[in-house]
Amino acid sequence: MTLIGTGAVLAADLPAAMPAKAPAFAPVPAYDWTGFYVGGHVGAAWDSREGTVFSTTTSATGAISTKASGVVGGGQLGFNYALAPNWLIGLEADISGADLKSSPFSQAAIVQVQHENKIDLFGTARGRLGYVWNNWLFYGTGGLAWADEQLVRTQVAGTVGAAGPGVTESGSATATGWTAGGGLEWGFTPSWTARVEYLHLDLGTASITFPVAQQRYDARATVDEVRFGVNYLFNLGGPVTGRY
Repeated sequence: MTLIGTGAVLAADLPAAMPAKAPAFAPVPAYDWTGFYVGGHVGAAWDSREGTVFSTTTSATGAISTKASGVVGGGQLGFNYALAPNWLIGLEADISGADLKSSPFSQAAIVQVQHENKIDLFGTARGRLGYVWNNWLFYGTGGLAWADEQLVRTQVAGTVGAAGPGVTESGSATATGWTAGGGLEWGFTPSWTARVEYLHLDLGTASITFPVAQQRYDARATVDEVRFGVNYLFNLGGPVTGRY
């Protein structure tokens, strides 16, 4: 009886069992925006052109206003550097093929002329400044722009200079100016991002001369572009700016 009682007292003095430790949770990895990237884009663009026709022997002889729209597509490459905790800076260059073409007529008395305006290639070189939230990037962008502008002049009726009916002349010029815009980019895997972007390009004034008709065409063009793009990011393991 004494032994049994003593055992019961000893058992009562034993410490209570420790509760089981909760499993540790692995931290959510942060999204790494820092690195070079390369990608492609496709979208739509609208151009607007205000032109003045000059006689190379006298003065201005008329004005032409045109608008065109079409599909654009091309590629881009760039570099991001994330500034902890939520800011990003970068550089990007892109090139786009396009078919922005319009064919207005100009007519004075018995003289008729058709001008076919076309932009088939343009590009930009821009800086980017963005705000990062998790794997989302909101950014503004701006820099330099250029475009290959082409013009075909066809004398339809009457004679201008030495150009009679049926005479066709063509010329081209590289227009340069500035661009600005913004976009939204989403990192849907650690190395792939998708974006939607808007850019406005002001291409300044380009001049094309037609020797037979003895005319010069000066035109100021702008392009507005909305495009969707996908990039592959070569992460460099730089500062991280949010969670993926």
